[in-house]
Amino acid sequence: MRVLKQALVAVLAVAAAGSSPALACTLAPPATPEVKRQRTLDFQASLWDRSEAVFLASVERRGQVTIGGGGSMTGQEAVLRPILQLKGPRVASPVTVRHTSVTSCGPAPFLDALHPQAEGVFVVYASSAAPTGDGIIGTLAPKAVMEPRVLEAWAQAYGRETSR
Repeated sequence: MRVLKQALVAVLAVAAAGSSPALACTLAPPATPEVKRQRTLDFQASLWDRSEAVFLASVERRGQVTIGGGGSMTGQEAVLRPILQLKGPRVASPVTVRHTSVTSCGPAPFLDALHPQAEGVFVVYASSAAPTGDGIIGTLAPKAVMEPRVLEAWAQAYGRETSR
């Protein structure tokens, strides 16, 4: 009940403030571990459902980019090389993702693969079967993946690759 009250207060505060940029980056209300887990599962299920292609990719190269029209804000760029297809037709070409804008929360889009210390392999979610950087709707570090369909697809794809 307390969590519900806190959520209601947060919603009312945002509604009362209108579209204030200062409130554009609000955090979810405090929640129990079970609620946090369910939110994560729901988010990851949404990524899977909205994706035409899901694949594992390694960071081939990374660098910094300037964000916006000549501003001094910098962001990250990463070239992701597909290594294992989990959903949809095989993605063979590397995909470049980069920060393209800035919000009150920082550079966007918010992708794990664009974290400055990000290295290694990521699960990549693409809204199209032939993705470009703009079509990448999510990247997750493997240790963050909880969604059962992703884990099952990963196990099956890995099994196919190792039996060749």
